[in-house]
Amino acid sequence: MKSRENIFTKDDIEYYLNFILKSLRTVGLKLSLSKKIDEFKFRHKLPTIIGCSIGIIIFFLQIYFIGDALHNHTILPIQIISQVISNLQAVSKGFLVVYKINKIQRILEQIGVLWKMYTPDESNRATLYNILQRTRSICKTYYAVLIATVSIYYLQPIANFMGQYGARNGINHTYDYTKTLLIIKVPFQVTLKRYFFIISQEAVLLYMSALYWACSDAFFACFTTQICYHFKILKYHTKVCFDVKNENSRLNLVTLIKRHQKLLRLCELTEDVFSPIIFSTMLSSAMNLCVNVIGVKETISNGSYRQTGMHLFLFIITFSQILFYCAFAEAMTEEACTLADLAYNLEWTSKDYKLRYYIQVIILRAHKPIYCTAYGFFPIGIQKLTSNVYFSDYKRVIFILYDAKNSELKI
Repeated sequence: MKSRENIFTKDDIEYYLNFILKSLRTVGLKLSLSKKIDEFKFRHKLPTIIGCSIGIIIFFLQIYFIGDALHNHTILPIQIISQVISNLQAVSKGFLVVYKINKIQRILEQIGVLWKMYTPDESNRATLYNILQRTRSICKTYYAVLIATVSIYYLQPIANFMGQYGARNGINHTYDYTKTLLIIKVPFQVTLKRYFFIISQEAVLLYMSALYWACSDAFFACFTTQICYHFKILKYHTKVCFDVKNENSRLNLVTLIKRHQKLLRLCELTEDVFSPIIFSTMLSSAMNLCVNVIGVKETISNGSYRQTGMHLFLFIITFSQILFYCAFAEAMTEEACTLADLAYNLEWTSKDYKLRYYIQVIILRAHKPIYCTAYGFFPIGIQKLTSNVYFSDYKRVIFILYDAKNSELKI
């Protein structure tokens, strides 16, 4: 029997978003593209709250491990700091997604309405669908890379745990209770299986981390792509409406202005939902980049080239996440601004006063840039990412960390 996802075609919006919605349904967050009567209750958010709370507990156990290592003057591996930062980033994404879940549902409802009301013309439908299909493929690849990264990073401890379980009869059912999936230290001696089972619930954290990490990023990519899709349709209809000479042209232009306002409100809602997620992602990613740069330098100087490869891999994955957000945010900004260029290039100066006025309204509103920001502190995009100011912030943080390390502060 075919799955429901295979029934959808490229003419259905569910075809492009269903894989994300199915992922969140596994933790009780049943989002829909149609109007929901009831908002999400506390019971729907409870699995996420429990999973993220486990992440907070793991965070304190990781800090306890770092404090113990510093107290005993042992060499603290850089990877534990990177792990702590990644843990906090995943937990923050989980909390922010569940906190904004009702607004995410509103965005889905508005996208669903726009999809039903405004369809592309036959001549450019294939091109527009290819854009949506490309984003869908990128998000699925992103899912796969994230799962593979988590699996590779925790492959050794998982193998140790499975090896102990497989040889439980030969070792007389004795376990090494220090072998956990994450590098943590508990403030008590673990001697019983039930305590070890409770501690090993960090596997739940790994699942929750991958789920909300992937879903929040994929939602942002799909939402911004959908907005770009409808901006392209709006530009096409604006040109067609202006070229057609009839009595309804004014009325059609008023309708297009209202559509433009709806899209701008959708952009603002998307910015409201994702700006805190973008801020936490940028902040934690910047710290993680610095930590892995130091890890590469230290492992190369020590000749640990296997660890060097791990830190390089983590550096690339972290930087790719920043590129992921910047690329889709930049695409939405550019698509919103190009409407002003299209309207300006129309022969509006030869029309009557009201038509000129309507076109000027579109130009003036579209000329104001629409940005996705990191909680309002700064806009994100490829141009911002490649600017000297942006990289100087990274270099300044790296130099501070190096100066602190040279001052015999153990990192």
